[in-house]
Amino acid sequence: MAYQVGIIGAGALGLLYAGLLQENVTLFTRTKEQANLIAEHDGITVITGHDQSRVDVRAIPIDDADFTTTDFLIITVKSYQLENIMETLMKIPPNIPLLFLQNGMGHLTQLSDLPQKTILLGTCEHGAGKIDATTVVWRGAGQTNWAIFRGEANTMLRTIMMVNPEFPFFEQADFKEMVYNKLLANAVINPLTAVLGVPNGALLHNEYWYTLLVSLTREVADVLHREDALEAVVAICKATSANYSSMATDVREKRKTEIASISGAVVALAEEQGKVAPISETLYGLVKGLEGEYLQ
Repeated sequence: MAYQVGIIGAGALGLLYAGLLQENVTLFTRTKEQANLIAEHDGITVITGHDQSRVDVRAIPIDDADFTTTDFLIITVKSYQLENIMETLMKIPPNIPLLFLQNGMGHLTQLSDLPQKTILLGTCEHGAGKIDATTVVWRGAGQTNWAIFRGEANTMLRTIMMVNPEFPFFEQADFKEMVYNKLLANAVINPLTAVLGVPNGALLHNEYWYTLLVSLTREVADVLHREDALEAVVAICKATSANYSSMATDVREKRKTEIASISGAVVALAEEQGKVAPISETLYGLVKGLEGEYLQ
């Protein structure tokens, strides 16, 4: 049986998941223009290395959405964009499970008020780059980790997640542990690469940047109570060495970043523990300053 999967958010992540889930997918876009372009192109294009494939995907502006025939919804908008769609999410039938794929932790407080019986949190380890409204580049195969925030995962959800073995989903026992592990990497790599304007691997090959990476990793690991943190961060930098982080890309494209949900979350957690996180606080200010230069 083919299930109906909806994806809210048609940026790089939304396009990638729409292209690789291999189910009956409907993309709910922010603009009518993007929905029309996807219809005109008979779906979306996923580029992998030298290969590309076109995937038949339906696209509907979110303002025209009817979720009554949807079996499962994946929300891929940026963390700071969640507030803009909360009214829509509140109207979704409570029996439809939701999977949230946002960076950081700032969005977690918004989820408790939602009526859905089953809410999942996820972290994405894939590299993705949006070329245009209908095209995405799969820059690095990884996995999607997910954990239960509320409710339970039924057979339908597990079936959807197993459809494409090249696009695996792995269940994690504790959503907080999963989120903290992803936040560790995000809070180190994202702000550094955003301020420096370099790909992830560059942080390992410049002695001054690497020294800063080590100091920042220790700071964030202390706040998040992570062990073997440096090894984990270095491994991610190596595995994604040619990739630009989402925050570096946002700054380059002069878009709002998720700095508040990442470094801002680390600073807030440090304060709750009676600690300080001076490097994270400095990077938060630097990235917000960059945003202030172009978001006027």
